[in-house]
Amino acid sequence: MSRAVWLTWKMHRFEVIAGVLLIGLLAISAWIVTGHITSLGLSDACWPRDADGNYATNACDSLMNDFYSITSSEGGFVRIGLALVAPIVGLILGVPIVARELELRTTSFAWSLQASRSHWLASRALPMLLVAMVAFVVLGIMGSMFFDTLAVGRQGAALTEVASGGAALVARGFMAVGVALLVGALTGRTMPAFIIAAIVVVAWSVMGVTMIQAQLSHGWAVWTPSNDDSWQAGQLGYIAYVDHGNFDTTKPGEDGQPGARFDFDTLDREAIATCGNAPDDDSGESAEFRAWADCADPIYQRGNDAGWNLTVPASRYGDYVAVDTLASLLVGGSAILLTFPVVARRRPS
Repeated sequence: MSRAVWLTWKMHRFEVIAGVLLIGLLAISAWIVTGHITSLGLSDACWPRDADGNYATNACDSLMNDFYSITSSEGGFVRIGLALVAPIVGLILGVPIVARELELRTTSFAWSLQASRSHWLASRALPMLLVAMVAFVVLGIMGSMFFDTLAVGRQGAALTEVASGGAALVARGFMAVGVALLVGALTGRTMPAFIIAAIVVVAWSVMGVTMIQAQLSHGWAVWTPSNDDSWQAGQLGYIAYVDHGNFDTTKPGEDGQPGARFDFDTLDREAIATCGNAPDDDSGESAEFRAWADCADPIYQRGNDAGWNLTVPASRYGDYVAVDTLASLLVGGSAILLTFPVVARRRPS
C-alpha cells in the first residue's frame, strides 16, 4: 500500500499541492475574517432595533456599521470561496486519477502488475480521496465557524449556501471527486474530463439541488402574516419564499390557506357603493379626490392589511443541510462505485 501511495503522490503531486494550497488559503482567510468580526465585540445587548431601524445604543449602531462593512467586503469573498472551492478542488484531484494514465497509455503495464483492476483503482483513488476529505473537513470546520460568527450580527448562510460549511461542504466536495473520477474513466482524457465533470457538478449544484429544495420548500412552508416585525429583533423569519396572498381569516380557506382570499373586485364595488366613483383627477391633489380617498382608503386597507406569506421557517435550515449532505454523498458514492465496472471493461491503452 505504501508503494501505491508513493506512486499516487509521484504522479499527482502537482494537483495535491495545488488543491491543498487552495483549501489552506481559503481556510486561513475564513479564520482571519472570523477574527475580525469577533474582535468587534458585538453582543445580544445591541438588539432589538426600534421601529426606525436603530439599534439599542449609538455604540451598537457604529459596531453594526463595521460588521456590515466586513461582511460585505472581505466576508463576501470568503462566502464565495466557501461555495466554490471544495467542488473545484474535488475536480482537480479526481479527474487525473484514471484519466491521466489512460491518456499517457500506461494502463496496460500498470494493470498487468496488479491482481485486479479494482485493486489498481482502489490503490490510486483512496490516497487522493483521503487527502481530499481531510482538506474538506478542515475547510468545513472553518466555514461553520465563519457562519456561526455571522449569527452574532443576525446574519447567516442563505439557502444557496447550504454546502458552504460543515458536513454539507465535505459531502459536496466528495461528490465532485466521485463525478470527476467517473468522467475521467469514461473519457480517458484529462482536459475533456475536467470540462465535462465541471458541467455535471455545476448542473447538479445549480439545478439538481434547486429542484430538491423547491420540493422540500413546498412541503415545509407555512402561512405567516406579512406584517411580521421579527426584523427588529434581527431574527430571520424565513429561509425560503413560496407564495403570498391577502386573506380574510374570518372566512374558511382552501388547501391549508389561512382564510378566504380577498376579492379586490368586491372591495372596488363596496368603495363605489359607499363613496361613489373616484373623481377624474390624475394628480390626486384636488379636495374632491382627497375627500373620496379618505372615504375609500379604509375599505381597501382591510385587504392590504390582510397580507400573508407562504414561507419556510428559518428553523428548517438544518433540514436543508441534512438533505443536501445525504444527496451529495449518494451522488458521489454512486459515481465512485460505477467507476469500478467502467475501469474493468475498458480496453488498456
